[in-house]
Amino acid sequence: MSEDENPKWRKKKAATLAYKNGHSLYLIITNRCSNTCIFCPKFNQYKLYGQDLLLEKEPSFEEVMAAVAVVEPTGIDEIVFCGFGESLLRLELVVRIAQELKRRYSYPIRINTDGQANLVHDRDIVPELAGLVDTISVSLNASDPATYIKLCDTPFGDKGFFGVCDFIRLAKQQIPNVIASVVDYPGVDLDACRALVLSLGVSFRVR
Repeated sequence: MSEDENPKWRKKKAATLAYKNGHSLYLIITNRCSNTCIFCPKFNQYKLYGQDLLLEKEPSFEEVMAAVAVVEPTGIDEIVFCGFGESLLRLELVVRIAQELKRRYSYPIRINTDGQANLVHDRDIVPELAGLVDTISVSLNASDPATYIKLCDTPFGDKGFFGVCDFIRLAKQQIPNVIASVVDYPGVDLDACRALVLSLGVSFRVR
């Protein structure tokens, strides 16, 4: 039996902490999330672009930086905190990694987020990202609280939707590039979402 066919060997293989796709290097630091979105692909499988993103444990700073070194971040345009989880739940680790990435490399840093970090941490965390993060892509996903709750199953109720909008407004003041994204999903009014995003003064993207 080969190593790839051996179940014990497969179990020992570490989940992906850093991988390249296109011109981006993605970092996965948690599988936890503050929402349970009905369209999230992780509820079917934790694989994306051939990478296993299911973590047996949340990685340390040292483990993430070691993974970055193995991937060799060359020929990329940016480094992205993403994966099947909300990176900003581990805010201190994000800040520490971003500081080290800025020290070692010259690549812009992007965070993909559900925009609820201020609600989770009960404070405005945007100033802690200022000067480290170049782009924040916020999953807005709806133009009203009822649709947001239906799609994202937020534990914050109506505050979840308004918290995302407030996070976008605050991020715009200190982060160079802010994007509000919306999933093209049944029941989502893309035109209403676009109007809301434009009123918030940031870029709009449909995914």
